[in-house]
Amino acid sequence: MSGYYVSSYVKKKAVKYLSITQFEPTDARAAFPCFDEPDFKATFNITLGHCSYLNALSNMPLKERIPMLKHEGWTWSMFETTELMPTYLVAFSVNDFQGYAKHTSCNQKRVKFTTWAREASIREQLKYATEIGPRLLNYYEQLFDIKYPLPKMDQLAVPDFSAGAMENWGLITYREAALFYAPDVSSEADKQRVTNIIAHELAHQWFGNLVTMSWWDDLWLNEGFATYIATLGMEKMCCKWNAYEEESLDNMLAILSTDAYCSTRPIHQPVTTANQIGGLFDPITYRKGAVIIRMMHMFIGDMAFRLGLNNYLERHAYGNAKQEDLWQALTQIAHDHSSLPKDLCLQTIMDSWTLQKGYPLIKVRRHYANKCAVISQSRFQLQPEQQPSARQDQLFEQKRQYCWFVPISYTSELAHNFNSTAPSRKFGCVARQKASRCRCGCVICLENEWIILNVQLTAPYRVDYDSCNWRLLIDALKGLDFQQIHVLNRAQLIDDAMTLAWTGQRSYALALELLSYLSQEREYMPWRAALDQFLPIYRIVRQTDQYEIFQKFMLCLIEPIYKQLEGMREDSKQRHHVVHKTLIASWACRLQHADCVKSAMDYWQQLISARAANPVPPDLRAVVYCTAMRNGKAKDWQLMWELYCNSTVASEQRLMLQALGCTPKECLLQRYVQLIFSRKSLIRKQDALLVLGSIIRNEIGYRIAKQYYMQHFQLLYKYFWPNIRELASLLVHFSQQMSTEQELQQLTVLSSSRLLQRHTSRSCQRALEQAELNLAWRKERLLQFIGCLNT
Repeated sequence: MSGYYVSSYVKKKAVKYLSITQFEPTDARAAFPCFDEPDFKATFNITLGHCSYLNALSNMPLKERIPMLKHEGWTWSMFETTELMPTYLVAFSVNDFQGYAKHTSCNQKRVKFTTWAREASIREQLKYATEIGPRLLNYYEQLFDIKYPLPKMDQLAVPDFSAGAMENWGLITYREAALFYAPDVSSEADKQRVTNIIAHELAHQWFGNLVTMSWWDDLWLNEGFATYIATLGMEKMCCKWNAYEEESLDNMLAILSTDAYCSTRPIHQPVTTANQIGGLFDPITYRKGAVIIRMMHMFIGDMAFRLGLNNYLERHAYGNAKQEDLWQALTQIAHDHSSLPKDLCLQTIMDSWTLQKGYPLIKVRRHYANKCAVISQSRFQLQPEQQPSARQDQLFEQKRQYCWFVPISYTSELAHNFNSTAPSRKFGCVARQKASRCRCGCVICLENEWIILNVQLTAPYRVDYDSCNWRLLIDALKGLDFQQIHVLNRAQLIDDAMTLAWTGQRSYALALELLSYLSQEREYMPWRAALDQFLPIYRIVRQTDQYEIFQKFMLCLIEPIYKQLEGMREDSKQRHHVVHKTLIASWACRLQHADCVKSAMDYWQQLISARAANPVPPDLRAVVYCTAMRNGKAKDWQLMWELYCNSTVASEQRLMLQALGCTPKECLLQRYVQLIFSRKSLIRKQDALLVLGSIIRNEIGYRIAKQYYMQHFQLLYKYFWPNIRELASLLVHFSQQMSTEQELQQLTVLSSSRLLQRHTSRSCQRALEQAELNLAWRKERLLQFIGCLNT
């Protein structure tokens, strides 16, 4: 699924073929001779030869079709000359798809916006993408104050596609599940996902296409911006989703976890080979890039941010840029609007976030008699410095002194200002030395009241308060007016307390007492943070004799919110947050909550006996399907497989593939693994990781998949080639389930393969680090954690 390749689908029992491109990052050279680097921009004149009854698509509109001489029934399709662009954005396809067009007026210019898909995908599934795309395009033109430069925009749904989507200029390609939305079948979460992906790819038409990074080490200028700008687009399209805050929290939680490993990397990462470039398409580029852009947006203000982006895009339009060019353009505007001190430039601030890996832990130590607080910083790692690893790279990292320019925003019990996210103190590289702390002005004066740093979770850092301030915060959360603390900061307090307890820097007694306030919490984001923290603990504890204690505790914890969200009852009027309801229900059924399991099995029985429409509410299908497989019989699994084979809705197919991996029956799981790689598999190659991931998350499936990986490594290597990153990512999935010495030894053997090390050494290091952390937690903190549950 790279270069210029063939995809296929079945239509009336006949196999139909289409051609499609995927050139990013360095596969245009597989289709035509070229200098395949982002700063070699050129115009392209593209001509495709094909059977006359087929469509031909490319970046630009069709100029003319000419019959081929001496080849009856064949045609040359010639396209208009492209704008200046890099090779990785060139795209073309020959297919027999249907197009659904809609014209949109962008800056007084009519742009033809067409969504293409195979005929089997009925018009109804394309309607949403056809409508939301032009609206997003119009919004971005207003946001950037720069018109979309091409006369058309095509969206193409490809049956076989390795990525989620690809931002080719004027011809965006998508995996079908990323573009299709069936109103009566797809869930509200599916709708949000489709919106997010379309918003991301359309944002690329400016960030990446109009202005392209000079080299791949600045890939985050493309992907980080598209990820962040997509949250603004989603918020504009549907404010009821609360997309800006929830997507921002999602990115933040992911980075606070991912970037705390020794094996992480800087956002700006030098690369010299194609394999290294491929390794940049990871959460650091996408999510951390988005997180620091949001941080910058919030401390320079919306006006300076918008005008600064316009300045950057206008200055480098149709050319290339480095991150220094972005900082220069934004600094100029921020100084003009007095939103950044004249003695500071953004490059000084932002280089500390892009050129070094990880993020800081801010320690707040209050002197209550003097009514002040002193803050300091050090790099936060899940493997603390007092527990050095034997690996030399980690020993080296522990000797290095990290320092960030941190935007310090805070509020207190009396001030109670969660609306102002601007830094309350001047920026400063808050070093460990006391003199440096004072010189940077990071001493906070206040009364004997609670204090919270990082208002609305603006910047990627953790905060550890002194014990007394933690106690004041716990008392505030357990009080009746706990909602006076902003919902993002409630999520932050949960995430920080539980993570500090995981590393042993704070006790589980403190963390669990803080979490006890959840009995009165009704908002999604704090629950999301809490359950994210419990997931790695669940994976470890379920392998031990203490699981029943954990299960009982978790059921008591979620019982109030499960009832408040009306359990598994269909919410036709959407009185409750759909994603929240799904999250709580999935945990309830995973923990064998009696009502949840019974309701899910009742829905499943209704589905089995249904002769028409699926009776399972779309928003609960992921929970129902997995629970039915977990608690059902072999015939239920076979029925789910048949439902998958007959489904024509891509999002529904994904749910079913994941649910099939939930069965505890070894024979079925072994069969499922083999189905992935069978010669005539009905599981598309693009979904192989989805299926394997669902099997590995299963306690029994994990062992089966691990054994298959060990015994059939050469087969898997050949299957995934050249996307060896996907093969290595399975090691990370395995490591999340590991917590014993024997498993760590097995992982060491698996990750030592020269074939993997050659392409994906960072993934191998991450997997080993994860397994070591799990093992250390099980040895050193499991009993402490269980003891706190008992009390």
